[in-house]
Amino acid sequence: EVVEQINRISDFISGRATPPAPTPPAHPAPEPQQTAPQRETPAPPTVREPPPEKSAPAQQPAAEVDIQNLYEHLMHFVETAMQAIQAGRSFAVDQGFLLISQAVSVPGALDELYRRAIYTRETLETHGFTASVVLHSVNVAIYAIKIGHGLGYNRNQLIDLGASGLLHDVGMVTLSPDLFTKGRFTQNDIALLQQHPAKGRDMLLKLGEKYQWLADVAYQEHEREDGSGYPQKLMGNDIHEYAKIIGVADIYAGLTRSRPDRHGMLPFEAVKEILQTRKHEFDPRVVRVLLKTLSAFPVGSLVKLNSGAIGRVTDTDIDSPLRPVISILYDPEGRPVREAREIRLREHPILHITDTVAPEEVGLS
Repeated sequence: EVVEQINRISDFISGRATPPAPTPPAHPAPEPQQTAPQRETPAPPTVREPPPEKSAPAQQPAAEVDIQNLYEHLMHFVETAMQAIQAGRSFAVDQGFLLISQAVSVPGALDELYRRAIYTRETLETHGFTASVVLHSVNVAIYAIKIGHGLGYNRNQLIDLGASGLLHDVGMVTLSPDLFTKGRFTQNDIALLQQHPAKGRDMLLKLGEKYQWLADVAYQEHEREDGSGYPQKLMGNDIHEYAKIIGVADIYAGLTRSRPDRHGMLPFEAVKEILQTRKHEFDPRVVRVLLKTLSAFPVGSLVKLNSGAIGRVTDTDIDSPLRPVISILYDPEGRPVREAREIRLREHPILHITDTVAPEEVGLS
């Protein structure tokens, strides 16, 4: 049913069908239960109370946090952590929790991070292998928090989930960068790649028993609901719930990320791809929230219409999340409009979004 719904939405924005009926709201999900793998070690309690120094005040004034640079701070934390791990040194994991607490607590921070995650593009000059892993890890953390919020997670759970996302791929630093530039993977290459969850777990276990759960999540994020994942072929409730969410966010981040050789998929295209080809691999509750929270275009983002005009998303439509309100900034010839005008795409079925636009492409900061 979910796949049919997003297909109808896709047809609609392409002008091939009439508007789909709004999807009835899902029943509120019960408070997530942290399920422990019945294997080696227990998972953490559902809610872990972080020490005071890790938590920002619930309503920390925006002026006290540089929201515009929070994305770079998250990148710096992950990069520092991976460099320390490569050198066999410890790192200040509390800093990661503090940054995530700001993303969760400061009004507007998560929306700004979501825009940055969708529109940050890699360049060959600035992003090598390690930096690509860093960028990917930060984006996964942001998308995971969005999904956790949709599941009704409380503040402490969101902080833990985000920190898990930041560190879920630390095992990748043990792999050779050449592995990802050789083209088609051999069976031996795949076997090497599939070692990174175990290596990441071993690295995070060095943080101490207090962070056992963090190591478990990194170890399980490639497990899948139907048992098709790795390294243990876990299924269902044997998989830590944070790992289930990060697993979906990981796929979404890979599909939407723009790289030197290609543009990333639009948000709704990435969700559609997951629903059509991999829905059976993920928890149905997580998939429903993925559709609701990550298929729309974030407010403030720049998009291009099929008319050639470029505009900024100023509002979303809860009944038609893929047809937001657009303030037109540039006409089809690329000329700045003298007076910006708003268009509700829901009222103009002939128009639809064809691409995302990075601010620097049109000379905006």
